[in-house]
Amino acid sequence: MTTNLDSALLTKLLRRAADQLKGEWLLVGGTLLPAVGINVRSTVDVDLIGLTTAESAQQLELMELAGSLGLPVDTINQTAAFFLKKVGYTKIDLIVLHQGSTATIFRPSLALYWRLKCGRLSETDAEDCRHYMKFCLDAGDPVSLDDLGEILRRSLIEAASADKKNRLRQLSRSAGIEI
Repeated sequence: MTTNLDSALLTKLLRRAADQLKGEWLLVGGTLLPAVGINVRSTVDVDLIGLTTAESAQQLELMELAGSLGLPVDTINQTAAFFLKKVGYTKIDLIVLHQGSTATIFRPSLALYWRLKCGRLSETDAEDCRHYMKFCLDAGDPVSLDDLGEILRRSLIEAASADKKNRLRQLSRSAGIEI
């Protein structure tokens, strides 16, 4: 059984995680949108990544926390951790989303979010990129169109399918970025 995550349930999970877990965590994926108040689509998993091995060792605690809120334990998805390691990040890419008593939960910079999403760039990923870009611009986050353009250009070179290439071109047009 899957449970759709809305902003209220996700906020409850993140607050408890920040008060019960330790260290630094990064929220990515489709779950990020409702966490910042963008409720444009439903999502069923939480891509909350521990940023060091100390946090990663707490995955069972995170699953238990999800279970205590009535969520299936497989709501916690660690696949994004693989992609985060693959694309890399710096401290500049981490923006505090929620500060708890024992842990900090970050959201990604727009550039990091796009690096994570553009590897696959399904139609849903492209829409997520558009929505998060608007959020970041409205929030006053530093956004480099040059960096985003470079992400799109690299992704276009690596894209195997014509559909993905078209989505990358559409994303670049909607963002006002020439590639």
